[in-house]
Amino acid sequence: MELNKMKNINGTYLYQDEGFNTISITLNFLANQDSRSSAILDILSIYLLRCNQVYKTDNDINLRTRELYNMDISFNQETDGKQRFFHYYIDLISMNAVNDDYSKEAFSFIRDLLLKPDFNNEEVLEISKKKLISYIDSSLSDYDKYAEALYGQTVLPVENKKYDQSVDKKYLEELINSITLDDLKREYQYLMNNYLNGVVVGNISEEQFTEFVNCMDLKSNYRDLDYDMDVKTIEGDVEVQKECKQSYIYVTYDFTKLTNAEVRLLEWILNSSIGLCYQTLREKYGLVYGSYAEILFHEKKLYIYGETAASKKEKFIKGADEIVASLCNKEIMEKYMKQAKEEIANDEYSLSESKNRVAGIIIGRILKIYGDKDREIVNQEIEDMKVEDLMNKTKTLVRKNVFMVRGKKHE
Repeated sequence: MELNKMKNINGTYLYQDEGFNTISITLNFLANQDSRSSAILDILSIYLLRCNQVYKTDNDINLRTRELYNMDISFNQETDGKQRFFHYYIDLISMNAVNDDYSKEAFSFIRDLLLKPDFNNEEVLEISKKKLISYIDSSLSDYDKYAEALYGQTVLPVENKKYDQSVDKKYLEELINSITLDDLKREYQYLMNNYLNGVVVGNISEEQFTEFVNCMDLKSNYRDLDYDMDVKTIEGDVEVQKECKQSYIYVTYDFTKLTNAEVRLLEWILNSSIGLCYQTLREKYGLVYGSYAEILFHEKKLYIYGETAASKKEKFIKGADEIVASLCNKEIMEKYMKQAKEEIANDEYSLSESKNRVAGIIIGRILKIYGDKDREIVNQEIEDMKVEDLMNKTKTLVRKNVFMVRGKKHE
């Protein structure tokens, strides 16, 4: 990936690759951070695909996407560090594979869907609210997702977190049902005034790329973003009971800040098919079918997660602590660092085969989520890293909290 060859027009970046038959586009907007705005954004993600000044109904929108060779369009929000983003995603067939008029038709549709919403349809608003509530209801019956949501709300309380989707259903429904068309319009206007940047990846010419940027006419308002957070892990362990068969455990550790290279290497050491999580918790102790570690880069947290029986809680915690202790064992680390470096090198080799992965890497770079180092520089830092360098960082890992959703069924 030669990111230095990217073209940039007004904060929208082009990465050409004629090896793809399709094009992926992502437009990034800075969003409001409070929990009510988070609920509004989720409704807006549904509403924009159901109501428009040009395409009056969701049937009109769906028909047009099919006419445009099954173009795929979606909106969503995400939070990273202190920032909340709203994304507009588009996947479409390359203009070079179809007729000459396709680019004009496709770009006009993409523009209309974003820039010509109709904020006067109460019926669509109510449908969007019901759809969101139904989705959250169904996610609460997925105990894995429930545990993940509850972990984020309970263990990592931060001011700009999403509205709570896991605890108080009455509060949740009241919040969603209180949102008005004026709320959607106000949030939308904030987004349009805070367009940050975008990425276009795939089989597209510079002329076609320029046509797209001119058609959208979005003015970049990028500024340095503040990702660092001072997140205090709650004191003491937390356990919640649920009528499910399995239990879900998160063992959280604090660390001093890692570099991007250290995070990538550590994630591979912990999470690959021959990594420490699987080898310790599955192969050695038979506690789980699968387990992984997640590094929360900006929050300076690492947690080890697993789905297991309630009776195995203490053994799981012991296994997690053993994994962390292994990171300070030079003999073990030499073995796993060698494996991880080889797997990262193989992964980099196959990277260009996935358009979506390429787009994800570019988005991470232009939003400066992990700073603004080129990926090649980070990879070289990984290759040059000594065992002692990473061990000095892993020595700072301290267990702070155990969070568990205990399954009560058949207990």
